[in-house]
Amino acid sequence: MKKRTIQKLWALGLSLAMVVGLTACGGGGSTETTTTDTTETTEATETTDTAEATPADDFDPSQYSVAICMDNMNHPVHRIVQLGFLKAAEALGYDNAKVIGTEGGDTSEAFAAAEAFAAEGGNGLLLWAGDSSCYNTIANVAAEGVIVGIPHFNHQQEDGSYPEGLAFNMACDPKLYGQQVAELMAKSLDGKEGSVALTQNTKNVTENAATDSFKATWDSLKGTYDLSKIKILDVQLEGGVVDQATAINLAIIQSNPDIIGAFGTTGNSPITWADAATKAGKKDGEIFIVGMDATEGNLDYLEAGKVQAIVAQPLYDEAYKTMEYLDTIFRGGTVPEWTDLEAPVVTKDGEGKNGLAYHRDIAKQVEEFFQ
Repeated sequence: MKKRTIQKLWALGLSLAMVVGLTACGGGGSTETTTTDTTETTEATETTDTAEATPADDFDPSQYSVAICMDNMNHPVHRIVQLGFLKAAEALGYDNAKVIGTEGGDTSEAFAAAEAFAAEGGNGLLLWAGDSSCYNTIANVAAEGVIVGIPHFNHQQEDGSYPEGLAFNMACDPKLYGQQVAELMAKSLDGKEGSVALTQNTKNVTENAATDSFKATWDSLKGTYDLSKIKILDVQLEGGVVDQATAINLAIIQSNPDIIGAFGTTGNSPITWADAATKAGKKDGEIFIVGMDATEGNLDYLEAGKVQAIVAQPLYDEAYKTMEYLDTIFRGGTVPEWTDLEAPVVTKDGEGKNGLAYHRDIAKQVEEFFQ
């Protein structure tokens, strides 16, 4: 029987198994999740304890085609994700691994690339997609026999199910890091007066959950800290383009000159908020800034004291693990439908995954790999 036929039969079997054995799970709201700690060093991410494969003696990973599909392919945050996926593929023997999608922000182009990959005989796909607009694409490529996994974005539905054709899903819990950021900022701003801004790239399941959690936690902390003179501003969309986002954040500061805190959920938010503060005449640290992702530029700003903390989403680890899960499935093994990951909050004086050195190492690898 041809490999392509085997893959289609496997996909059908998986879909039936999902219908029979589906359990309610998901980031934050889960009562039953599979928790997997990310590795302590980037070199140690070659194996995990959740995915258990039963290798066939004649299994040849070089005969399988795998890809990571995303928009904004050259974005520094997305490069970290790509590195994790490609490094795992290399370690596992998949020499036909590639990055597909689009260099712009048009997700429809990325979804078209995913469907083209399926039509060309692709076998496994990491799809980077944050909302329901991808669901037709998932169903279409899965019907062609492609195993589809999505990291980073939680696609659990209200009834506990997942989109048709999605083999597995993993992410850190945005509710948790939204809570952690609120706790850190409330402690720092205790007794002060002013406003706090919240910005997102777009409206999507991950960023919405993070800012909603921040606001809910902030309200719950009013009995612990004196936050009576601090106003939380409505969420604004700054987008993913640095210059435009900086201009939007500058406008927020100018409209709210009493601003003393900002939490941005975009990958560029440490830089866009810090640069906006500088343009507005604010001194480093005058606005308590927390943003997302341990890219080289963001780490520079943290080390320089321009931002006070960075939420280090496990971009490398989640992509590495996605490739491991694809490998496990190809070999006849099973993987959890949902996996919880850790997103440490990194500060200048933090240690391990909460410190600069660990994330500097990954950022250096990205720079060297994609130069």
